[in-house]
Amino acid sequence: MFTHHRTQAIILDDKQVGEADRIFTFYTKDFGKITATGRSIRKGKSKLKMNTQLFSFSEIEFIQGRKNNTLTDAVLLSSFRKTKNNLAKLSLFYRIAETTLSFIKEQEKDEKIFNLLLETLQEVEEKNLSKEKLKIMWCAYTFRLLYFLGYKLYTKECMICEEKIEAECYFNPEGKGVVCPKCYPKNPTGIYIDDIKKVFLTNPNRCIKITKSYINNI
Repeated sequence: MFTHHRTQAIILDDKQVGEADRIFTFYTKDFGKITATGRSIRKGKSKLKMNTQLFSFSEIEFIQGRKNNTLTDAVLLSSFRKTKNNLAKLSLFYRIAETTLSFIKEQEKDEKIFNLLLETLQEVEEKNLSKEKLKIMWCAYTFRLLYFLGYKLYTKECMICEEKIEAECYFNPEGKGVVCPKCYPKNPTGIYIDDIKKVFLTNPNRCIKITKSYINNI
């Protein structure tokens, strides 16, 4: 028995299969991460072709089979056209997609993650952002995604000297915690944060704000 579903979705990846098919990886509002096959979608007359470009935001319909999903309809809601004409912004979209797909392994609905993803892409599309700010946005997105997935970052003490963190520090992605300015030169990998209380997720409803940063090896 096959079931039809309709939901909003963001296309995070696509791959060519056979002569004309394409397999899409979506993050959806109602089903989380799913894959679906677009049959004969690469043919010139396919009605789905223009509405299923990479990183598009669409309302999709798919048939849930026993083993695979089949895409049957797509209505384009946003193509993020300006971003796709900007190499720096497009590069950020690829990094966001790669980060999301790396952390999220299974189909599981999480509307908070869907909203975070959509709002981040919309902000990148609408704002005039420098390369520095685009890097900061990727870091902020990653922090929020980790929080929603249950990875709480240790921010009370320096990972190396174990002294209490008062304000300035560095987020160290390797150790999933923070390092004080005195210890940072011993392992210079991280993002500089000038006010930890404004950045680190003490309130899950508050957006991350990183006011100063530089990025080494991240």
